[in-house]
Amino acid sequence: MNNTNRQISHQDFQIGKIPSLVKAGIQLLSRFPMLVVRFCLVHWREIAVTFYGSLMMGLWIFVAYNKLTGFDQNMEGMLRQPFPRPFAMFLAYAIPGSELIAALLIGYHRTRLFGLGLSALLMMAFTVYVGLAILHVWSDKLPCNCGLIIQIGWKKHFVFNVFLLLISSWAFLLQWWILKSKLHIDKRNNIDRYKITNSIPLMRNRKRETLHRLKRKHKHTKE
Repeated sequence: MNNTNRQISHQDFQIGKIPSLVKAGIQLLSRFPMLVVRFCLVHWREIAVTFYGSLMMGLWIFVAYNKLTGFDQNMEGMLRQPFPRPFAMFLAYAIPGSELIAALLIGYHRTRLFGLGLSALLMMAFTVYVGLAILHVWSDKLPCNCGLIIQIGWKKHFVFNVFLLLISSWAFLLQWWILKSKLHIDKRNNIDRYKITNSIPLMRNRKRETLHRLKRKHKHTKE
């Protein structure tokens, strides 16, 4: 009987490779939920800050846009508030401007802490104002200039503001925690880098020569 050598074509190789690819894909899909859970557990602070920061940024852009597009109505409502007329006119410009500034600061990662802090301060001021209206410090029939499309009662508005105040404050604390952790890691890395550098004789001698050269140059400059 003659043995015939069967030549393996490129197509046969690709067909044989398909089951292994399918198996690898199934393994990857089975591990994907665990990878997502692990990622969320490790980076939960960054995820929370991104979510809450996006929520506050969207809110500020929305209410500031409504106030600026209906500026005449916003100015009229502000003049009816229990404030002196010059201060009310100033607030009609300052409040939407501050809201836009807070949104811009939140959108940039280097200024996110300031944006969240400004958001917490704004929400605290709005919450105190609504709380004073509920306590009848001034008339609770005053128009609300919050910029929301749906007008709600003062009590519901107070609960809504407290909720947003808690969100913005919590996001501010998380962002501060993240920056503090990064600063600690950078400081630790600098210390480790310094120890490694000093442990190498060549680099340690070069560093000493550099310091000696700088001292001589400084002494020569004084003379």
